[in-house]
Amino acid sequence: MNDSSLTHQSLYWGAQKFANSAMEAHANSDLEVFILHAGVSIERLAKASLSKTTPLLLLDTKPNEENILHFAGIQEAKRVRTVGAVGAIARLRAMNALPADSGLDELIELRNGVAHLQHSGGAIEDTLNTFVTTTNNLLEFLNLGDLQNYWGKWLNVVEITMRQDLESTQKDVARRIENSRHLIDGRFRELSPSAMDAVYADAGSGRMDGYGYGLGMMCGTYSYSSPYICPACNCRGTLSVVIPGLGATPEGPHRRSFGCPLCGIALRGDDELSAANIPTDALFFDEEGRGIKLTVSSFTSLIELEFLTADEASRALRQFD
Repeated sequence: MNDSSLTHQSLYWGAQKFANSAMEAHANSDLEVFILHAGVSIERLAKASLSKTTPLLLLDTKPNEENILHFAGIQEAKRVRTVGAVGAIARLRAMNALPADSGLDELIELRNGVAHLQHSGGAIEDTLNTFVTTTNNLLEFLNLGDLQNYWGKWLNVVEITMRQDLESTQKDVARRIENSRHLIDGRFRELSPSAMDAVYADAGSGRMDGYGYGLGMMCGTYSYSSPYICPACNCRGTLSVVIPGLGATPEGPHRRSFGCPLCGIALRGDDELSAANIPTDALFFDEEGRGIKLTVSSFTSLIELEFLTADEASRALRQFD
């Protein structure tokens, strides 16, 4: 057969292209494109594996005379039909190149529109894990180069996904950090260093949505916002701590969150913040980034406006002693 489009190298390159676009879509939370491109990538890589073994394995399950002559190199077909994704995967399993995997079967069904993904964190993580695991298995079978050559800039995200020592939240946060870095790099790649400095200075000025740093109250909920360096892009973001027991804020443990105005990463709760290496004792900082301790005097303006009393502020601050 002299069809260059069906060589294992050509199919490999096509699979690589769609693998990278799938990871880009995942980073952008474009789940439909991620599923579509991940499925196409696996199908092409599966066909590359078959073609490297022998191009005859690419024949459709019910080949017509024209296709048989095409694969035999006798007569070029006007339209070449090859085995589909399901058939290609079945042949690779028969060759012990791929294990049985219901997750992979579901991914192909999702790509074909037969099944529909529940947009939950667990379902999305499982699908990404299936995509990465299957791809790496096929790359090992093909033996055409290392993972860096195939995955390129997405290798760190792939390696995070494959790690067995990380819990689900740790994996999710680590991937989001890597994805945020890629998005920043893509968005500002053409800017000069001085222009980037200006972007960082403006984004980290504390003017997010018109609000600055310090003590604030919204809809009866009191919180303190501090500048804190973003774990993804190193811009100055905002660490917020909700203060329980004040106004409409219910009693209980304080709640923390972090948001970056530049890369857009958002972390909520101590589990996510800890996974991003933001210590549990990181609470209140002044505009220079120095740690401070809140006192009743911090609430002076709100007390004078009679939003709360000094006793209420004192009681709420005891949990931070």
